[in-house]
Amino acid sequence: MSGTSVPARERAENITNPYVVGRPLTGASASLYVGREDVFAWLAENLDVVGPPNALLLYGERRIGKTSTLYQLVEGPRGRPLREGAARRLWPAYVDLQRLAGCHTDEWLRRLARDIYRQVAHHRPSRAMPRSLAGEDSAYAAFDRALDHLEQHLPAGDLILLAVDELEQLRAGIDAGALDPAVAPFLRSQAQHRSRLALVFSGSYGLLDDSWRPLIDLTARYELRPLDFEAVAALIRAPLAGELSYDDAAVEQIWQQTGGRPFPIQAICHRLVSMRNRQGRREPIDGDEVLAVLAEMAGGGNEMVGNGLGRAQAAGALSLGSAP
Repeated sequence: MSGTSVPARERAENITNPYVVGRPLTGASASLYVGREDVFAWLAENLDVVGPPNALLLYGERRIGKTSTLYQLVEGPRGRPLREGAARRLWPAYVDLQRLAGCHTDEWLRRLARDIYRQVAHHRPSRAMPRSLAGEDSAYAAFDRALDHLEQHLPAGDLILLAVDELEQLRAGIDAGALDPAVAPFLRSQAQHRSRLALVFSGSYGLLDDSWRPLIDLTARYELRPLDFEAVAALIRAPLAGELSYDDAAVEQIWQQTGGRPFPIQAICHRLVSMRNRQGRREPIDGDEVLAVLAEMAGGGNEMVGNGLGRAQAAGALSLGSAP
């Protein structure tokens, strides 16, 4: 029974819960990033080329793994072969436009330039970012000058790899009146004319709307989809291999109920490990226990159920509480 506990003297020590809920996979948690071989094959096809690469767009539903993929590209082991290519290197910078939400145009452009410069200079030490006297030139000119300086100090043939996450925030800032509408064509110009800048944008399906066409039409596009069954099984089992196992029915239930979406998979597994720690047991997790946890999460109004399982069910996965 899933609720069965054992006497305190027989309880196993708590397992460190490795699953991540609601945060991108970066740093120590990057090892939880599984599958996606097709995505990195596409990135290699477009970035590992002679001459200036295409600007790229990685898009998909919320919490499908776009940000974690960008982190793998700019700092993780999956992106290392691209960053450290034999022919040329890519010097990475990751920018989340949510961090600039509410900024007005001058601050938005100057902070963006500083963030890019700081990250690239961390990997490729250079002189301090060029500055201008207050009021001497516009934020647009300051941005250009910073990237010009970076490009001039890169080894011949190397590129800046700029990953821009949550691109929708650009339109949100314009619509709110905080950003000058000219920021969008300025960013388009950067994508079109900088020969030493590899741009990877990321965002939701909304970026396919007509209002984004002037910028997005410049990009090669890839839709990030749910994980396949093999990757799902690895995400469930590998983090606790040798400590706690899942039987085949449990893996199948999680696969069916989530449709391969990594966010709800991790949320479910996190809850299952917490359950085992409370019980003090180490028996394999079974399918009935998965269903019990799913019912518990649904009853608690957990956001994961609405955002993850709801879409999985719409795509044909089983309803909560059903048998495999």
